[in-house]
Amino acid sequence: MDQLMIDVTNIKDIKQGDIVTFIGQEKECIISAEEIAYHNNTITNELLSRLGTRLEKVYYNK
Repeated sequence: MDQLMIDVTNIKDIKQGDIVTFIGQEKECIISAEEIAYHNNTITNELLSRLGTRLEKVYYNK
């Protein structure tokens, strides 16, 4: 199974089809892999290795 669910209940004005940034920067908000790993009591290597190969990844070089 390579599914991921993200709770967007408290996200204002979100609608189906919106782009979700799981790791990275969106406007002034930065979400790091380290932060997600910390809140899930794991390390970044484990977190990133669990993101399946079929998950679309978009990389930006700013």
